[in-house]
Amino acid sequence: MSSAVTAANPPPPPRKIDGLRLIALFKFAKVLLLIATSYGVHKLLDANIIERLYTWSSTLSDDRLERKLIERALDWVEDLGAKRIQIFVAVTVAYTAMALIEGVGLWMRKTWAEWLTTIFTASLIPFELWELLKRPPGHRLPIAVTLLVNIIIVAYLVWFIRRQQRAGQH
Repeated sequence: MSSAVTAANPPPPPRKIDGLRLIALFKFAKVLLLIATSYGVHKLLDANIIERLYTWSSTLSDDRLERKLIERALDWVEDLGAKRIQIFVAVTVAYTAMALIEGVGLWMRKTWAEWLTTIFTASLIPFELWELLKRPPGHRLPIAVTLLVNIIIVAYLVWFIRRQQRAGQH
């Protein structure tokens, strides 16, 4: 094709919300949840908050599931210790940064973000499979859903990258 024909017939602009943007929105939602999680876990380093949560949970009925769950979670947090909580927060912040970079790059339709998201998301799949096999049968649904979503994201991005390469746009 001549350049005049190409200039006269530019490729149609991408749709405003397509697969890349849906994945980006998913990444942004994940970032918000991770920020909230990091903040909440960081706040648990304060012994006063732990004590206030214990006091509040004691006002619940002894046989209420909520009380048992809260006290179990608080015991677990206390057993972790400050150093492990700080490590958890640091890892969560790093993961949040990666998800934000992926989301922004995908939203801006950057090729590097397509590759980064594909590689990073695919690298999590073996760990999710291991976790799925390791968990007791009644606790597998969240991991199975996460695994399924990540497989769909990777499959879509591989398809998208290949399609773009065949079209010569990348």
